[in-house]
Amino acid sequence: MATSAVPAVIDALVTKARAALPDLSVHDGFGVTDDPGDFLMVGVEDPDLDGATFSAEAQQSWAHVNHTARDEEGDITCAALSWTGDGDEAGQKAARDAVYATTAALENVLRADPTLGVATVLWASFGTSQQLKQAQDQHGAIALLLFRVHFKARI
Repeated sequence: MATSAVPAVIDALVTKARAALPDLSVHDGFGVTDDPGDFLMVGVEDPDLDGATFSAEAQQSWAHVNHTARDEEGDITCAALSWTGDGDEAGQKAARDAVYATTAALENVLRADPTLGVATVLWASFGTSQQLKQAQDQHGAIALLLFRVHFKARI
């Protein structure tokens, strides 16, 4: 019996995101590159942080009086990033549209299989919170969408 569903949920999100977004760079944790492109980082609160990042949060409670199973509810933090390399206004729109397209694809994955194929997961849903960050300079336009995937499991 698992102590937590968090590792299995992260693994399933990475696997399913890679299948749903074959042209995107999907990372379990930080993705390190100096190349423009579109990225999804599962278990990353903010790629701009130095050092460790907040990856998940979960709470547990006993599911039954006999204390043989626990209910776990939590959030996995994710970061969708798009860096266009274009330093104009059209580049900013393209970067913003790209991060929302990435998150929409992941949302569709969760709609198609709310359990993520994980036996202990009762359901997972997209977007308990979202934060959009944008920047533009001589190196191009960047959009970063930070969001959470919420889940409930019986372990």
